[in-house]
Amino acid sequence: MIQTALPPSCDAIPTTMMKAYPMTFEQISLEERGPVAWITLERPNDLNCLSPIMIDELNRSFDHLESRAEVRCLVLTGRGRAFCAGADLKFIGAFPPADRDAETARFLRRATDLFSRIEAFPKPILAAVNGIATAGGMELLLGCDIVIAAEGARLGDGHANYGLLPGGGATARMPRRLGLNHAKFLMFTGDLLSVSNPLFGPLVSMIVPDSELQEAVDGIAGKLASKSPLGLHHMKQLLNNAVELALPEAIEAELDVNSTYSSSFDRNEGLAAFRERRVPEFKGA
Repeated sequence: MIQTALPPSCDAIPTTMMKAYPMTFEQISLEERGPVAWITLERPNDLNCLSPIMIDELNRSFDHLESRAEVRCLVLTGRGRAFCAGADLKFIGAFPPADRDAETARFLRRATDLFSRIEAFPKPILAAVNGIATAGGMELLLGCDIVIAAEGARLGDGHANYGLLPGGGATARMPRRLGLNHAKFLMFTGDLLSVSNPLFGPLVSMIVPDSELQEAVDGIAGKLASKSPLGLHHMKQLLNNAVELALPEAIEAELDVNSTYSSSFDRNEGLAAFRERRVPEFKGA
């Protein structure tokens, strides 16, 4: 059983900043470092493939973190040489032939619901891509808000290599994040490509040396944690919804949210801090 385990290169984090959780997990670890929570996929020998247990544990961690006002930003990463190499096909293949189709459909629904939850989560979620992300791992990545990758990471879809179809939202999210032509190239070829390939430019915000991934992610996560939680929540909703709306509707939605946000503490605290030339102290209200 894994209760708390450190992501790679985190030995330098002062223990006074870390909070161990009473929950126990088998396939992930959860750790709070000040206002930032790190979730690490902990199946390195299986390239952090998604299993029903891992999906359940990720949902448990999100249940807990969603209610914690102290946590303002989440980081998702993997242990070892993979971020996540997709679904656990050994698990799926172990079902009796008579049950395989129904159990596979049930598993895909649970995975898809998890990815949608990540996409809609009220707090920013950063992906710290430490290695391989393919198939369901790429679909997991596509639900995150900001992607920061180690330069040794490799990304792809991979379903076509085994005659499979994406089942976690890739055909919907990948064209939106990468563009239709890039999505078709990745899906049709099944290639696993270096994260530095220009094809991933629209998705990956920052590429850093492998040894600097921890530091880079800590810097961005800390910056997000210093912003208004309520403001970032509204921004995330507006941005996610904007890709589904016509331009005039998206603009009206922004104005509507502004009309309600204008009475919030955080908005008024920000304006007061600007006038008084000080750092704002946001409460998320």
